[in-house]
Amino acid sequence: MARNLCDFCVFLKRRVYLISWISLVLYFFYKSFILYLHGHQFFYLRRMLGLGLCVSRGTASVLNICCALVLLPLCKKLNLLLYRVLSKLWPGLFFFWLESAKSFHMTVAVTLVTFGVIHSVSHFVNLWNFSRNYDEQWPEINLARYRNESPFLLLISIAGVTGVSMLLIVLSMGMTSTRIVRRRVYNAFWYTHQLYLPFMLLLMIHPLSGVLKEEILDKNKNVANDINGWTNGSLPDTPKFAAVQSTTWQWMAIPLTCFFLDMLWRIFSRNLARVRILNVTHMPGRTISLSLSCPHDDFVCRMGQYVLMQCSELSVMEWHPFTVVEVPKETQRKFVIWIKAKGDWTKGLEKLLKERGPNNLNILVDGPFSSPMQGITRCDIAICVAAGVGITPFVSILRDMLINPRNRLPGRIHLIWIIRHENELTWVAGLATEAILQLRNANRPDRLHLELYVTNSKENNPQSDLNKEQNAITHMVVLNEKGGLTHLIGDDERKTLLTPNKKRNDCVFEENIKNHVDDKLDFNIAKKYPLIGCRVRRGRPHWDQVFGYWAHLYPEHHLNLYCCGPKKLVKLLRSKCKYTSRFTNTKLTFIHEAFS
Repeated sequence: MARNLCDFCVFLKRRVYLISWISLVLYFFYKSFILYLHGHQFFYLRRMLGLGLCVSRGTASVLNICCALVLLPLCKKLNLLLYRVLSKLWPGLFFFWLESAKSFHMTVAVTLVTFGVIHSVSHFVNLWNFSRNYDEQWPEINLARYRNESPFLLLISIAGVTGVSMLLIVLSMGMTSTRIVRRRVYNAFWYTHQLYLPFMLLLMIHPLSGVLKEEILDKNKNVANDINGWTNGSLPDTPKFAAVQSTTWQWMAIPLTCFFLDMLWRIFSRNLARVRILNVTHMPGRTISLSLSCPHDDFVCRMGQYVLMQCSELSVMEWHPFTVVEVPKETQRKFVIWIKAKGDWTKGLEKLLKERGPNNLNILVDGPFSSPMQGITRCDIAICVAAGVGITPFVSILRDMLINPRNRLPGRIHLIWIIRHENELTWVAGLATEAILQLRNANRPDRLHLELYVTNSKENNPQSDLNKEQNAITHMVVLNEKGGLTHLIGDDERKTLLTPNKKRNDCVFEENIKNHVDDKLDFNIAKKYPLIGCRVRRGRPHWDQVFGYWAHLYPEHHLNLYCCGPKKLVKLLRSKCKYTSRFTNTKLTFIHEAFS
């Protein structure tokens, strides 16, 4: 019983924000539903339309709050302003907002689509009731001109046309937001989402026609005492009606103002942010490194931030986010981004760079914008996991360690990078080697713990078993089912893990690299970068052992795990963080960044 209660409490803690949102939505729906169900001013309208009136007005209240909140995560300049204010006062709250902004936007959007469909269906029922229950006694409250008028004719009105148009826009946005559409036809996702401006315009026009009428009640009379008289058809006075006042503008005033000010600010910045391509480097794995000039003298970018880039030759509408891997310095006014040719836009850019050259392209940059990855610079201990091109948020951290090896923060970085092909290691091999040597010279080798995994291992490779054995020896700390830590690890090996630059029994590259590289790990990268080669393993990390090792190494600590990679990896690591936080004394907060 106690275990079930504990599990229930954990479930509530994990879902507290979703439960809060659902509660807020249900509250607004219930409040409007009850108002139109029992409100005396809606008696005549309710008698004609029935529950369809209550449902349509309840969902309208939910749609108002959804339309107001769905825009806030999109205000990038507002987020930058919040960063400047909250980064000093309450940085944890700001980075939590950044990390949750995308999921918050998606939650509100799903609610918007769901209640938009319900709202539309209820109004279609209302059109039918307007026609079937035509009120001949009080014709001013009717939408129909006569009894049994076709509901399709009633749809041809300002409210009907704008409502159907908004429904089509919302459905198109929802369908193109699915992962399969975004990955295969990203342009469909992008261009349908540009319909938000017509949607907002239609939203403001939609309630202005005054289709729904309410009775103007005399405040000096108690209408509730005359309900029996109403049902008998005898009324003390002739009722007067007026259109139901719309509250949409009240909900949308502040969010729309913030959004359009943010958009104008961004447009103004974009006009000043034309940049030149200083250098192009084609890296393995169809990845392009672009060195760009700073758009203006006041351009300042911090580690972990990203920019939006537009190429006019490809599209004047599309802006794509890319993390800055090298931030500009006072003596060197340039910044670097890495672009992996994966989608139609990035492949088009790769083709243009080869055909036209970098000097013949018009490149605009918007930003920089704040990112959850900026929190790494404030951590005493940060755990970073990347897959593929997801290493980009952490490259600037490596570069900072190279330049400032004695900085207090971040105190220690555990960086795990998972790649498919070995040649992709060259992206950071030189930088990582220099950073390791610089940290060693500064007597701070424990600031960086680097692990590299190559998943595209060769079949029947005898070295695979050796690497598996290596991994087992390195991380023989396992989190068991009961939450206990089982570790079979010696003191010497534990010191080696904490200080990865120390020579290990199975890592002799520095002593005799030419004679032993082929026999040991069979990694070509070790010939040129021995300090990197001895940190490379085939396969994927054994996450239970890895998390068990962290829990053993940092008891009673609250750590942040920063992840940038595919959704499958994000889901796995999130669950591992929750499991470790629940069953050990080490608490892990999961933070990830994803632009797609």
